Amino acid sequence: MNEQLLQINVQLRSLSDKVKAGEIKTEDAQKQLDELKLQKRELEQKIAQANLPTEERSASLADIKKAMIEKRAITLNGTGAINQIKELQKELSKKKEILNLVRVFYGQNASTNIPVFSPSLATPATAAEGATNIAVDNQAALGNKALTPHAFVSILPVSAEALTLGSINFEAELPEIFADAFADGFAKQIIQGDGNDKNFKGLFTGISETVNCAAAGMPKIADLVNLALTMKDYTDDAVIIMNSTVYSGIQADATNGVAQLYKEELIRNKTIEGVKVIITGYAPSAITAGSIAAVAGRMSDYAFGLASEITIEPIKKVGDTNTYFQALVFANGDKILNKNFYGLKTV
Repeated sequence: MNEQLLQINVQLRSLSDKVKAGEIKTEDAQKQLDELKLQKRELEQKIAQANLPTEERSASLADIKKAMIEKRAITLNGTGAINQIKELQKELSKKKEILNLVRVFYGQNASTNIPVFSPSLATPATAAEGATNIAVDNQAALGNKALTPHAFVSILPVSAEALTLGSINFEAELPEIFADAFADGFAKQIIQGDGNDKNFKGLFTGISETVNCAAAGMPKIADLVNLALTMKDYTDDAVIIMNSTVYSGIQADATNGVAQLYKEELIRNKTIEGVKVIITGYAPSAITAGSIAAVAGRMSDYAFGLASEITIEPIKKVGDTNTYFQALVFANGDKILNKNFYGLKTV
């Protein structure tokens, strides 16, 4: 029918050309035009009907009428059409901005040694003209920060039915699934790793430099300003990391005047005294006495070591129809210099 419709369209164009060239009388052309339009309309109707979706019924019309008379129920009983989506939907996870800020050391090394110059030279002192007994500096020291990668493993069992009979190519989705899982784990390790059992030493762990809150309980906006100004004295590249609970508590602080201006800056720009504030659920939310409610520092002073990319290996077991996909990464993380980070400490 599509070919017939094409032929009719060709004839219509040819008829128009003949009229323009004077090869056919107008009245004869009009008759042919009417006939061709009629044929075209009928063909288009047939094509449209042929393209209508067909419906399969599990019950005949007579059965339905009989059921209506007898007041019985007719159900699909599993015969309804099913639309299977071929895109795998994944659960949302926390944003991982911190992974883009820290310093990454990549390479297949058993250990990464980072040269560290700390403490630096003492403050120079004055000397008299011709002095010969000036003391040498015995404060500066050159050391190294060792970063030893440890194995991080994730194993996902997938049934044979899911791999063979599923509507999605599950194996093609695995790299993204594992990458998101490892990124989630590493972001958490960088922020709150406790350094035990081969965990990272996180930003909130082992803080040696602190800025104390002025009063017990939830930190106030003035405490956050104090933390920001402390870091601004050292670097313009610092950020402050805190949990949304701490952020909300600071915003609940009833303040006026200058403090209110700081709160507006924090709300509008997510900065305080120009220092960027990162709000993340990975950060701890405890505000009991002695807790670190926020950490400020230059994130390039945190070392994230990756000794390998993610390797995914399918493993089969005798008598087991599942396929076990084992993903493996060697990694570790630690502050290069602990003194370069300040914590906002509750009292």
